[in-house]
Amino acid sequence: MMSSIHAVHSTETSVPSKDVDKEKNRLKQACRDFESLLAAQLVKSMRASVLRDEEPDHAMGLYESMLDEGLADVWSRQESLGLGQWLYRSLEPLLAKKEEPR
Repeated sequence: MMSSIHAVHSTETSVPSKDVDKEKNRLKQACRDFESLLAAQLVKSMRASVLRDEEPDHAMGLYESMLDEGLADVWSRQESLGLGQWLYRSLEPLLAKKEEPR
């Protein structure tokens, strides 16, 4: 009985190779998305620190927000900041451990 439980446990922790590749792609995208969100927040904070003669109206604020998000998205896709790459390299070994049977 104990050996059959162990066998079930082994199959649950073992992840097929194509599933690991899929998980790696998902992790890479999540790291890029995180980098994009962080960069957008950084740009937003930098913009808020600039002294202005008057506050922008709603339309201008919306435009600036969209511009900031667009810039952050481009930066993350081009891997300009390197945060997404670093995060992926830090987390990717955890997926490899998931693939190994225990």
